Amino acid sequence: MSSETLITVRNLSKSYQIYEKPHHRLLQGIFRSRKQFFTDFFALKDISFEIRRGEMVGIIGRNGSGKSTLLQILCGTLAPTAGEVSVKGRIAALLELGAGFNPEFTGRENIHMNAAILGLSSKEIEERYDQIVNFADIGDHLEQPVKTYSSGMYMRLAFSIAVSVDPDIFVVDEALSVGDIAFQNKCMARIRQMSENGTTILFVSHDLGTTQVLCDRVIWLSSGQMKGIGDPVQISRDYYLASLGTQAEAQSLQQVLPQRETGFAKFIEFMVLHHSRQATPVLAVGEKLRIRFTLEAQRDIEPTVYGLSIYRSDGDYLIGQTSREAQVIWPKAKQGELVKGEIVLDPLCLAPGNYQIAISAYSQDLAICYGLTDIQPGFTVRADYPTWGKFMHTIAWQPLP
Repeated sequence: MSSETLITVRNLSKSYQIYEKPHHRLLQGIFRSRKQFFTDFFALKDISFEIRRGEMVGIIGRNGSGKSTLLQILCGTLAPTAGEVSVKGRIAALLELGAGFNPEFTGRENIHMNAAILGLSSKEIEERYDQIVNFADIGDHLEQPVKTYSSGMYMRLAFSIAVSVDPDIFVVDEALSVGDIAFQNKCMARIRQMSENGTTILFVSHDLGTTQVLCDRVIWLSSGQMKGIGDPVQISRDYYLASLGTQAEAQSLQQVLPQRETGFAKFIEFMVLHHSRQATPVLAVGEKLRIRFTLEAQRDIEPTVYGLSIYRSDGDYLIGQTSREAQVIWPKAKQGELVKGEIVLDPLCLAPGNYQIAISAYSQDLAICYGLTDIQPGFTVRADYPTWGKFMHTIAWQPLP
């Protein structure tokens, strides 16, 4: 990573005038500075940071925290109210799907128009046209008006154009959450390659797992203020803990997800092993929990690590670990090959309650998702004594004289 600073932000603020009633706006124009009929709302307040060439920085925060406003200011589409912003080099951004596209034009025509907007000459567009088309992979839809496109197709075309201009800075505002996971994997691999080649990446994501794996640093915004900047794991953990307790956040964890079609692999077996005959296994605190899985490779895949997620029935995310932490990595697999494994929690230290589980498969660096199951009922834990909290940790009780 270069020491050259591409983005410098100093004491940045962005405020909007909020009028309680429509006619107050007219009165403000009449009285001007003699009387104030509005209140100031700060979308951003006193933000400062620097980002270097080749650095990958994530921006996290709840809806309305100022993430999109910050990106728009950095891209020059929004002017700050106060402070200084310095951006060096060519910048390409995916701030809103379809931005810069003419809905009446075909995909082919929009490639030429959008690439020109991003700074490519006619000659450069012709040289990179096939590369854009191949990456987008939208087939015959290329000759159709983009107003007929799905959101996923919009994203495919917009991303393919944006990365083709070889920007110094690439900005993404949650656009990659649209579309199928196979293309998301393709995009993340391209982003990783761009970062390795010196492109600065700045993106908003609600996926804390991806943020922690890919980012060099993370910026946490809350109500327009910067709550933290630094180590991705620590900042993401602090943000997650601060988010607990709100009903909306808890419900988001309870959404049932189907198995994703990644194009790399799929899980064909995923079960909790237990001697009980109940449909949902019932375990006692301290018993051994065994989860067995089988993954079928749909194409040749590289060495693989597996991840386990366990949620309480109320949606609280309790365990999120991968085999990489234990330095356990499955070897490469050929197309059609079955890969089997078993996850053992011994002793099971979860407190009594009902739990849901999901399992995933990733490339060794966790950047590419090979397979991801739905979140489904997993098991129940019982105890014949009163308990508190969420975990039953092994404790030594020692009376002292």
